[in-house]
Amino acid sequence: MNRGSPVELPEEYLDFYKNLETWQNEQQIRLQKDFAPRQLSNPRALIAEQKKPLLIIEKWEIDPEQYRTVFSALLEFMLETRPELKDTLEDVKVKTQNLDFSPYIKDFLNDHLSTLAALAQEYKISQELLVFLFDHSIRPFLRLYALPYQEELREETFQHWDFPNICPVCGSKSHFSRLRPADNHRFMFCDRCFTEWESRYLLCVHCGNDTPGTIYYRSVENDDAYRIYTCEKCKGYLKTYDEKSGGSTIDLFIANIETIYLDMLAQEQGYTNHD
Repeated sequence: MNRGSPVELPEEYLDFYKNLETWQNEQQIRLQKDFAPRQLSNPRALIAEQKKPLLIIEKWEIDPEQYRTVFSALLEFMLETRPELKDTLEDVKVKTQNLDFSPYIKDFLNDHLSTLAALAQEYKISQELLVFLFDHSIRPFLRLYALPYQEELREETFQHWDFPNICPVCGSKSHFSRLRPADNHRFMFCDRCFTEWESRYLLCVHCGNDTPGTIYYRSVENDDAYRIYTCEKCKGYLKTYDEKSGGSTIDLFIANIETIYLDMLAQEQGYTNHD
């Protein structure tokens, strides 16, 4: 691993996610030509007033035919990078050719996965794989949707958001944050739409606990820049990158993937990310 991680992960594991991120970036560039979501005015006031992510407030929708194109492109990417799944992916490709994606997109954006579970059962494939395909096909759309709001939400203190681990733009749950070296402020990171927003430093993002002596951080030896913050009240944990100790900015999407050993460490010690 390039950063000298204390835990060696299979090279193909990291390569797959790096290639996946590149693929998503390419899809986002292609979508920019035909996909132009309108920008809401004063998004911070809307979020503060309605206590909901912007995507839910707007009741935003994705064009199902544009989505079909991206979904098909993801299947081709997966066929190339995960040949061991060839038979399953080919089966999904055939079965989704005439699928009406609209209700599944809507349910996914609202975190209602029961329809996908039923579809996975119908297709006789794992729900995990089908959710993965829908999830990563949606991400290029979400990143374009979030783009106009990201700078504003990152640069100002976000004091009127009651759900520190929920993305105020797309509503996805965050499991990763970074600490800014200049002032030690914490910024949560959404790996679906790439939005960042500020959260209090000594606060459990799961339950809101801020009692002194009940929140701790720990790290692996010789890897102090990457930490887990744990809460003794709800037994939740949060992975965090300390830019002061790390000495540089990083790709937060890849950092979240390559620090899976911190998830394992936290879970072995009885903590959960409440996912």
